[in-house]
This record gives sequence, C-alpha cells and structure tokens, in this order.
Amino acid sequence: MSTPIIHYFFVQSPWSFFGFRRVVEIARKHDTPIIHKPCRAADVWQHGGGVPLAQRPKPRQEYRMVEMKRWADFLNIPINLQPASFPVDETLAARTIIAIQDEGKDPTGLIETLMGDIWLRDRNIAEPQVVREALTRNGLSGEYLEHADYPSVAKIYDANCEAAKADNIFGVPTYFANGEMFWGQDRLDFLERALAK
Repeated sequence: MSTPIIHYFFVQSPWSFFGFRRVVEIARKHDTPIIHKPCRAADVWQHGGGVPLAQRPKPRQEYRMVEMKRWADFLNIPINLQPASFPVDETLAARTIIAIQDEGKDPTGLIETLMGDIWLRDRNIAEPQVVREALTRNGLSGEYLEHADYPSVAKIYDANCEAAKADNIFGVPTYFANGEMFWGQDRLDFLERALAK
C-alpha cells in the first residue's frame, strides 16, 4: 500500500469539485488511503500569490468560465456556472468535515454532498440547515454542527492551513502522492501514474 494521498481543497472550489470523485476513485483503485485537508483560500492565496476571483483581471475571469464549461461538459457534470451563493463563507462546512474526521469517520460522502450543494443544487453552505441536511443525507448526526465550533476542531482547521503553507500550496485542489506534488484536477493522470510506480 502506498503512503496516503494528501488532498488539499476548498469546499467551494469548482476545480476541487471536478477532481473530487476522481481522486477518491483513484485512491480506491490503488488501495491507497486519502487524507482530506480543507483549508482557507485566504491563507493559501496570501502565501502563494493568488488573489480572490473578484480581484482578478477581466480576461482571467472570462477564461475561467470557458474552462469551467469545458470541464463540466468533458466530465459530464451539469454544474451551475454561476451559483447564487458563491463565493461563500465555507468555515462551517469545512469545520464540520473536520469534526467528522476527528472522530475517525470517513468524510467522503459529506464533502461531495457539500460541494454538490454549491455547484449542482445552488444552496448556501454557510447556512447551518444546509450543512445539517448534508449530514443527514450521509447518515451522520446533526450534532456535528455543534462539534464544528469546538476549539479543537478550529485548531485542526488552522493546522491544515499552516500545513498547506509549509507544503507551498498556491491553489487547489493540490494532491501529494509519495511526496510528489500535483496541482489541479487536470493533473490526476500524473498522480495515478505516480501511484502505479
């Protein structure tokens, strides 16, 4: 078995959403554990030189939409290119994911549901009820919403962000396999090749 895949992501990133199911499937195919590390965009961008979408030059914003549509068509994922609640404060969602992990449970279903709430169902993941319903759909207790406010969970979220900076992350999704970094869901073929070595 390979060392775990480390997966840095933002819950609201469309690129993380495009890559999520595929990296999970790759990990299963190669019998490799995967460690999901939600982190804050502001921390990653500040360290790596990125800027929020609204502050990017117009040509980059426009081309982003072209690429999103291309990938949505290619992957057959019928995303809403302009969800009403984007960008969104994803703190509650990210910490809820961490609370699940902190109890040794698999957050895979919850992560995919929350991402889908943004990009497929146009829901606001900053609203506790939306996160609660995502938990319920995955057979998880709504009590994890309270756990998301635990100082220990906030500390793990902060630690994820520090780890992202220490690993020189500058965008998401970023994956590490056997110590090698792969930035972007369009690098998943290379990640799989690394696992096959």
